[in-house]
Amino acid sequence: MPGNRGGCAPRRSFLKARWRRVRDARDRGDATVEAVIIVPILVVLTLLVVQFVLVWHGRHVAQAAAQTAARSAAAYQAQPAAGQAAGDDYLAEVAPNLLPGRSVTVTRDAAGAMAIVSADVLTVIPFAAFHIQEQATAPLEIFVGTP
Repeated sequence: MPGNRGGCAPRRSFLKARWRRVRDARDRGDATVEAVIIVPILVVLTLLVVQFVLVWHGRHVAQAAAQTAARSAAAYQAQPAAGQAAGDDYLAEVAPNLLPGRSVTVTRDAAGAMAIVSADVLTVIPFAAFHIQEQATAPLEIFVGTP
């Protein structure tokens, strides 16, 4: 029987080596599969964050344009057209491409001036559309003579 033991040792080392290769081969390609799953998710999450920032910034720009338009229309003896022009100029200067399809509407009555800015926001997410509307009011500047 001593001869049999010597014959088993090469077989055991062969089985150990084979098992090591099989065990190592099971993990082969896992990184590729993980990357195929994770990378698109990361890209979508990044696009969502960028879109959120664009909408947030667009709202702030539209609010600032509405405030500018309302202040201009509320000036002493100003017309609503002056406020509308001021709002359009502000949007053209600050965000010429951020807010496509924008409109500035200004009304003025005895109580004050009101400006409404409506616009679409630039999108980076396919098949998505974001619309914003901001408004601002301002009291009229009036001249009051002394009695």
